[in-house]
Amino acid sequence: MDEQTRTALHAKYVIPAAYRLLGDRRLRLVAALMERDSWTREQARAHQAGRLEWLFDIAARHNPYWSAEFQKHGLNPRGSDPFAELAKLPVLTKDEVRANWRQMRSMHLPDFATILDTSSGSTGMPITVHHSRTYRELHAAMMYRVRAWMGLRTGEPILTVRADSGHMTLKKKLLRAMRKRVERETLIDAFRLNPATLKRRLARISADGPAAIFGYVTAVATIARLSRQHDISWPSVRAVATSSEPLREADRALLCETFGARVFDRYGSREVLSISMECDHGSHHIFADCNVVEFEPVPGSTGLHHVVVTPLDNDAMPMFRYRNGDTASAVAGACACGRTSPLMTACEGRVCNNFVTRDGRLVHGVYFAFFFNYCELFRSFQFRQTSHENIDLLVVPEGRYGPDHEAFLERCRRRIREDYNGAFQVHTRIVDEIPRTQTGKHLYTISDVLRNV
Repeated sequence: MDEQTRTALHAKYVIPAAYRLLGDRRLRLVAALMERDSWTREQARAHQAGRLEWLFDIAARHNPYWSAEFQKHGLNPRGSDPFAELAKLPVLTKDEVRANWRQMRSMHLPDFATILDTSSGSTGMPITVHHSRTYRELHAAMMYRVRAWMGLRTGEPILTVRADSGHMTLKKKLLRAMRKRVERETLIDAFRLNPATLKRRLARISADGPAAIFGYVTAVATIARLSRQHDISWPSVRAVATSSEPLREADRALLCETFGARVFDRYGSREVLSISMECDHGSHHIFADCNVVEFEPVPGSTGLHHVVVTPLDNDAMPMFRYRNGDTASAVAGACACGRTSPLMTACEGRVCNNFVTRDGRLVHGVYFAFFFNYCELFRSFQFRQTSHENIDLLVVPEGRYGPDHEAFLERCRRRIREDYNGAFQVHTRIVDEIPRTQTGKHLYTISDVLRNV
């Protein structure tokens, strides 16, 4: 059976049957999402207005935090101009979400209809959020839209380079393994990039013929460098999609040259899932059917803007005018690709250093940030690799440092020793404040040994 026939049969029979069995509705949402790409800006604006009215109504009736905020700031959920009503609210900061995430959970949804998650912490201390299952299914459906933008067909095999170990429950690992088979996905763990063992595996994966590569910028760049070092070619790859970190021009050039494919940069976050994506003409299109995105000038800067986003589909925890810690700017005009969605620059703000062991194993920085997911014992943290073996963990406690804080940190140290067979020794320092970069960014990982691999 040739690859084209296999892809068509997989898309027509295997994927729909698997998701019906799992009770997952993502495929039912794909057609409507794809249709939105042909909307005019007026149609998108009308859709945004309708979704804001829907969210306002739910928040006023079922959300303790937002009903109080609406009264405080004079927001009328039934006002004639929902955009004017939205503008009455102040910007929602990460600190406010950390302090109020329990009260921000809407009460009309039962627990089984929501999912608790956290941000990665790439722009500061992680925050806890509630997502509705419908919102998560919408994001899953968005991935088929993303693939279509990249010129891919549903059912084609792909390679993904992202987290696949360390902090997942057994249930999540089993579901991920099932979905990998359904989507014909080969996954390389970004937490365990070992050059000594990857050479043979990369050659096998290349021979299997993936149509595209998805992953963290630095992790995919590492795969590219190893491929060049060992003369591994990727003739089947037609597109590469990067996310989670800024895509620098040097990395884009490396990926284009190594894989012989166009690179598409994607932008979203753990708390707001799909915000924008680069098209084949190189423009970053805002998914305006899913979000209202504003750009707030950064005080004292020239041309810098905070990204302020209102996701339109997460009724489990509405986040009106949420400042997510990234910076970008609006771009005027229309794109030659024909899509009419608003444009923006690529985002800045996420900086992640990889760590490296003495024997050359690479560890993506996100591995370390995951330890502080759902943790309310500390206001801030930073892992700093000062030598191949040594990591300094700086922490700012929430309240007085005590036995609970020490027990948590000991669990972190023990888990890192176990996961990497004693390659790292973690030394904890209790501090009052963690220094930021000259541009004001908080880095949760810094490697003095290997920066931004």
